[in-house]
Amino acid sequence: MASSRTTELASSYHFLKGAPLNAAAMIYAKAVSFVAGIILARVIGAPQYGIFIVARNILESCGIITPLGLNVALLRHLGAEPERLSARLTQLTFFRSLAFGLALAPCVVAAMGLSTFVEEAIYRYPQFSSILLVTLIALPFATDLAVLSGAYRGILRPEPYVIANCVVQPTARLLLIGLLFAIGLRLWAVVVGTSASYVISWAVLALQARKDLTGSRTGRPQDWADIRSLFVYSPSLGASMVFSTWLGTADSLFLGHFGTSKDVGQYAVILMVAQLIGLAGESLGQTLGARVALCFRHKDLIAMEKVLADNIRRAAILSAPIFAAVLFWGDRIDLVLGPSFAVDFAVVAVIAARTFLQTIFRYSGFALSMTGWHLRETALLGSGLLFSLLICSILVPRYGQLGAAVASFATLVGVDLVRYAVVRTMFGIKIVDTSVAMTTALAVMTSGLAYLLMLPFDDRTLPSTILQAAISFALYAGSAWLLLFTSEDRAVISSLLPTFFQVR
Repeated sequence: MASSRTTELASSYHFLKGAPLNAAAMIYAKAVSFVAGIILARVIGAPQYGIFIVARNILESCGIITPLGLNVALLRHLGAEPERLSARLTQLTFFRSLAFGLALAPCVVAAMGLSTFVEEAIYRYPQFSSILLVTLIALPFATDLAVLSGAYRGILRPEPYVIANCVVQPTARLLLIGLLFAIGLRLWAVVVGTSASYVISWAVLALQARKDLTGSRTGRPQDWADIRSLFVYSPSLGASMVFSTWLGTADSLFLGHFGTSKDVGQYAVILMVAQLIGLAGESLGQTLGARVALCFRHKDLIAMEKVLADNIRRAAILSAPIFAAVLFWGDRIDLVLGPSFAVDFAVVAVIAARTFLQTIFRYSGFALSMTGWHLRETALLGSGLLFSLLICSILVPRYGQLGAAVASFATLVGVDLVRYAVVRTMFGIKIVDTSVAMTTALAVMTSGLAYLLMLPFDDRTLPSTILQAAISFALYAGSAWLLLFTSEDRAVISSLLPTFFQVR
């Protein structure tokens, strides 16, 4: 019975049934964020854009600590034992209140003088203390959003969170920034609009959560033993999230200290473009942690292997052409943003490769964090963070953007590969096979062919670049449908297309 249940979870349709809405919302979020990034960069310029990016990175770094690991722990707490789901949902108010209260502390400390110290000692940018303080106002709301995301993904219903985070938030941010631009504000329009968008998206999701996440009210007192059981592993999961996020932002933070705000602005734009590579992995993996936890609870390693392997293989198929396009034409972002955003091809190539490899290997972490081996993952990520701090302190002061890119590639990809090897050794499961290498080679070959075909006519203009990328996508799509997609994949896509068009 247990085996049949987990095998059902490994089925293709169950694995992908939430993907159309998730993908549509995430594509919308990326598109709006990309358009907003273009507008911001052109209006305020690279130096001021870099100042905002540093403040936002600090917000994100704090926002990964204040949820106390609940955004990950709830995946396991709610997903591993469906028969106790209703009772455990009643505990959510306590978890949310605790995290929200903790998130108020950095705001208070910043208002008491910490933001001024940061401006004077670390990031010596004009008005940075005020910008940081206003940015941190969003922290309690971002924290509660993170906790609610863990709850929704834990019950295998990520759609409300995805709508709030990927539709409401970027739309509100773009509209508010546009309105503030219209009345004459520039950098402050971005800062205020960003903080306000967190508050608005939080209000939308919090109202929806009152309907979806109430649980059963039986009049019985809270099961504090069960609540304490979550806090046995949530600190280590939270530490893993902290280490993982700091690993991802160390390059930008070091560049902000040793470089100029213009360097940070250019580097942030490269990261913004490269994030498109991981879109497929994000949309397919929204409920992956909860399913891995349930498979492991039933001791069904075959189903766990299939769930993880299918996620990685399909993420690779959908991400590879975007990776190849960024690799060949990503350094032409200045055609859209202007000459102040002229970037180095080598920096773009290293960041694109890093993002693609992370998309492939990072979800193997669920095989540790969702199966009771979270302390091992925490130790691995903590070691990676120490290495990141060391290598960033060596490379960034000497080589600037390229040093930051190489340092982040070495640490992030290194951690992901070691974690994959640990999972392979511990569980004996193979979740990455040769099809990933074939997919990558096919994407690079089709993009390279499009580049060579258009080379005699390439005048490095935006229309020419768009045409080359379109040709590469067309060549890849046709080749992938014949060579990479299985009959099962085609059947799943055919069944999901009506749902996708309904979402649109």
